[in-house]
Amino acid sequence: MSETKNVLIVAYGFPPIGGGGVPRPLKMAKYLGEFGWRVHVLTVDPTYHATLDHSLLAEVPSEVNIYRARELPLLPRPAQPAKMPAAGSQSAGGLSFAARCKQQVISVLKKAKPYLLIPDDNILWYPAAVKLGREIMRREKIDVIFSTSGPATDHLVARKLVEAHPCKWIVDFRDPWTQNMHRSGIAWRDRLEERMEADVISRADAVTTVTAKFAENFRQKYGTAIKRLELIYNGFDRADFADLQPAERSDGKFRAVYAGIFYQKRNPRLLLEAVKELIEEGRVKREEILLSFAGVFDYPGYSENADCVNRLGLADVVEVLGNLPHKEALRLMKSADVLLLVGDVSEDAGAYIPGKLYEYMGVGKPILALNMAGEATEIVQRFRLGQVADPTDKEAVKRAYLEMYEDWRRRRDLIQTAEEGQTADDFSERVKPYERREQARQLARLMDELTGRE
Repeated sequence: MSETKNVLIVAYGFPPIGGGGVPRPLKMAKYLGEFGWRVHVLTVDPTYHATLDHSLLAEVPSEVNIYRARELPLLPRPAQPAKMPAAGSQSAGGLSFAARCKQQVISVLKKAKPYLLIPDDNILWYPAAVKLGREIMRREKIDVIFSTSGPATDHLVARKLVEAHPCKWIVDFRDPWTQNMHRSGIAWRDRLEERMEADVISRADAVTTVTAKFAENFRQKYGTAIKRLELIYNGFDRADFADLQPAERSDGKFRAVYAGIFYQKRNPRLLLEAVKELIEEGRVKREEILLSFAGVFDYPGYSENADCVNRLGLADVVEVLGNLPHKEALRLMKSADVLLLVGDVSEDAGAYIPGKLYEYMGVGKPILALNMAGEATEIVQRFRLGQVADPTDKEAVKRAYLEMYEDWRRRRDLIQTAEEGQTADDFSERVKPYERREQARQLARLMDELTGRE
């Protein structure tokens, strides 16, 4: 048997693409080599992606082989921006006939997407990914395929590759598929995806996921159809925080920082209302506070969060920074007095552990977790990371924010003691299961066992 052990990671989201799902496959690729595995990555060509962070590529070891398959565009991309019509032309003062037709086509396609792109929008990557994947399987002696989702398309690509080139297959769910709160609501599509997931799970040699609740739900739904189920948490990479310097600041304010994406079921509006009331009640000094938001403050096409800031008259205490490179976002977090963890408000949101929580662990600043009760809040409480409040209870949010603000006021002129440094060391040891290198070791051990190469 060859001494070289090869794993193919199938991950649509991989640097230079950025986003919340990217760190897991990236860090596995970064650290698996330390445990005797040669890493190959099958991912998408990032040509059509707007959210890119090229700095992440620096983390990929040179010995990792990255293969990029071209995604089919839903519509042809124009080679250059359309020129404005000349004054007096037939289309001046309005869109041309061709432009109007294109707008109508785009509108129809947007409405048709949920009925055509199954299991997700990334299915357009599937043909090229399978073709390139087969070339990799033929050329490299792949022992294990590790497909990680979302998108679920990653698992469909892996399933096709395993059919033609048998090897061990680990199916990794960063988020649930059919037990996800974000479902299409189209009955026939939901039934089709149920069959897809059941087939993927029954064929996989092992299923991995990121929270105990997810694992429990998979076990309850599929029982013995799952050959092996392992919990490998998400986490943080200690190397990301080595010698990390905070962003410069001289305002001396109590700064709360959020880095991530907001959308309809995850937004800061109740927090903003709570802060406004605390200011009006005289319990928080307006000139002493700052709320900084990096990432997507309002989801494209919406403005409710910005409107809320203006309606409450909080423009002077809220700063919206937009998307930042990863290192710059980390420096922003390091400069914070409190890190905001804002979760979804759906019924099953407590089953999720936001990836941002692990990054906040690495930064090491107090956390204000506005999350539904569940594993994430238990982690914050167990490791004494900060305060927890129900994101639907404004009074609870006010109490938690106020307590952290008052604590900041008490200690802002104090210097950390040696005893506090010792506590930080103890904290580092206790959160070790949440470190990326440790999780890569867990995955390597699982692959060794599946291939009989312990």
